[in-house]
Parts: sequence; structure tokens; C-alpha cells
Amino acid sequence: MQLSGLDIGVFLAFVVCVVSLGLWKSRKEETTEDYFLAGRGLKWWLIGFSLIAANISAEQFVGMSGQAAMKSIGLAVASYEWIAAITLIVVAFFFLPKFLKSG
Repeated sequence: MQLSGLDIGVFLAFVVCVVSLGLWKSRKEETTEDYFLAGRGLKWWLIGFSLIAANISAEQFVGMSGQAAMKSIGLAVASYEWIAAITLIVVAFFFLPKFLKSG
């Protein structure tokens, strides 16, 4: 596999855009709490959607769909995603309060 000039150009443009956006947005952050927790200003449902969205990738949409079709098992192939969501809920309700209280 060999990269062409266009491939390298698109990659470099993407990297420049991501770094520029990160530097521009970081000017508003004053503390580490602002950076890591968005100043504690996010709603619970937005954080939940963010966790699930970060867990889903092209592998989920393309790879798992292909595997499900190839093995004729349907949506059962993606059952680990449902288990991950349930696990996140358990962690949020039982373990997170203990972590937050401990400082």
C-alpha cells in the first residue's frame, strides 16, 4: 500500500484542523476541572450519549454488520454493546458516588 500526495495532503490538513481547533478551544479553559469536566456544566444525558458514541466506531457499523450477515446470527453479534451500556449504568449508580465522595 502506497500513499499518494493527495492522501498525505488530506491527512496533514486534518491534523492541522484538529490541532488548531484544540488550541482555539483551550484558550477558554482556566483549570483542569474546566478541561476534564467542562466546568461541570454538561447534562447527564449528554455525558451518557458521549460515552456510548465514543464506544461505537466504524467497526461496529461495518464489521459487526458483516459478521452478523455472514454467520446468520443477526443483532446478537452486537450484544456486547448492550452489556457495556448496562455496565456503565451500574458503575454510575453504585461506584461513581463512592469515587466522588473519596475526593
